[in-house]
Amino acid sequence: MFPLTVRGLAILVLAAGLFTIGIARADLAGLFWGSSFLLFTVYALVAGHLFRFSVRRRRTPDSIRFHLPTGGLIPGDENEAAIAARLPRSFPPGFSVHLSLPLSWHGRRIDGIHLRMPHGTSQSRLVFRALHRGVYEGTGAVLEAHDVLGLTSHRLPFPRIDRLTVYPSLRPVRELLGLVEQTDEAAVDSRRRRRSEELLEARKYYPGDDVRRLNWKVYAHMDELFLRLGEEVPPPESRILFVLDTTSNPLVPRAVASDYLDALVQSCASIMAHLAGRGLEVTFSRPGERECRSYGEGSRSTLLAALADSWWTTKPWAPELPARALQAVIFSSPGSPGLSRIMSTVRARGWSASLFFQDLVPSAPGAVRRLRDLLLLPRGPRTAPRPASPRKRERSSFADALARDVAHYREAAQRVGHAAEV
Repeated sequence: MFPLTVRGLAILVLAAGLFTIGIARADLAGLFWGSSFLLFTVYALVAGHLFRFSVRRRRTPDSIRFHLPTGGLIPGDENEAAIAARLPRSFPPGFSVHLSLPLSWHGRRIDGIHLRMPHGTSQSRLVFRALHRGVYEGTGAVLEAHDVLGLTSHRLPFPRIDRLTVYPSLRPVRELLGLVEQTDEAAVDSRRRRRSEELLEARKYYPGDDVRRLNWKVYAHMDELFLRLGEEVPPPESRILFVLDTTSNPLVPRAVASDYLDALVQSCASIMAHLAGRGLEVTFSRPGERECRSYGEGSRSTLLAALADSWWTTKPWAPELPARALQAVIFSSPGSPGLSRIMSTVRARGWSASLFFQDLVPSAPGAVRRLRDLLLLPRGPRTAPRPASPRKRERSSFADALARDVAHYREAAQRVGHAAEV
C-alpha cells in the first residue's frame, strides 16, 4: 500500500517535520514546502496504484514477451534481446515505466536486461552482456513505475520462466601436457572405426536376408537395397577421464572463491574442448554426479553447458567409472577435502594421472588505480569487476597446502603441475 523508496521515506519525514514546524510557528515557507512534498507523495502513491490497477486488468500471458538468445553465450560478448509489450495508452503525468528481467545463479546476476518502456504497444531491442559463466534462471519479469523524484516505486511481476547459459571462457591451449601426443593414436583409431562402418563390403539384397544389415546410406544414394557383409565395429571408447574437483575448500578465501572456481573451470574447459575438437572422445566427471558423461567432436556445446553449471559442492565424488581409461586428468584446489578420494580411486584402477592445481586469483590493483577508477567515470562497455585480493595469511595457508599436495602426489605414474600450464 505504501511502496516508498528510502529517498521517499526520508523526504516524507522531512516534509512532515517542516509542515509541523510551519503550523507551530505560523511559518509560511515551512507550510508551503511541507504541504508541497506531502501532496506530491500522496499523488505519487495514488497515481501509482491506479497505474498498477490498469496494467493488472490488461495483463495476459502475451502482455510482455521476451525473445532471448537460445544458444550459449560467451562472457563479455554483446547479445541482443527482443521485447514486445502491450501497456496502457498513457502513463500518469510525472511517471516513467521500466521493464527488467532479473536472472541469477549462485548470487550472480545479469543486470543488463533493463529497458525504459513507451506507452501503448511497442517492440524494442536491447544489447546486454553476461560477465561471468553460469546457468542463469529467472522466474518472471518486473514492470516498475517511478515518479520523477524517485519517492515511490510500484512493482508489478509478470511470471515467466527464463534460462540463459553462459559458457566458460576458453583460452589457447599450450600443448605441453603430453596429452595430445599420447592420445593422437586413440583419435586416429576413433576416426578409423567411424570410417569402417561406411566402407563395409556390400552385395544386393535378396528376399530372406536379415533386414537389420541393410545399408541405408547406399540406398539413399542409389535407390537400391544393399546388404552389409563386414563385421560391425563397436563405437570408440573414451581413452581419457577428466575430473573437475569442485569440493568446497576452506583454504580458498571466500572473497575470491567464485573467481577462483572460474579460473579452474576455464583451465579444464580449454583442454577438454581442444581434445574434443581433434576428434577424441573425452569423459567428464565431477563430485555429486553419479554418471560419467562422454563428449565427442559434435557435442562441444553440451560439454561447455555442463562445465558452465559447475559450482562448489559438499557432495562426495562417487561416480560409476568407465571400464577402460588410459589416463585421468584431475583439476583441483590445494588441500581439497575430496582430492584424496579421487586420487586413491585412480591409483586403485592402475591409471596414469595428471593432477593440476589452480593458483589463487591475482590480487587487486593498487590504491592509486582504485582511486582513479572512483574519480573518473569509465568509458565504453562495462567490464567484469576486478577480483578481490586475498589476505597475506590466507595466501600463506594456501601456499603451504599447495607445497604439501605437490610433494604428496608426485609419483612415477602421476604428473603434478599448475593449471596455468594448460
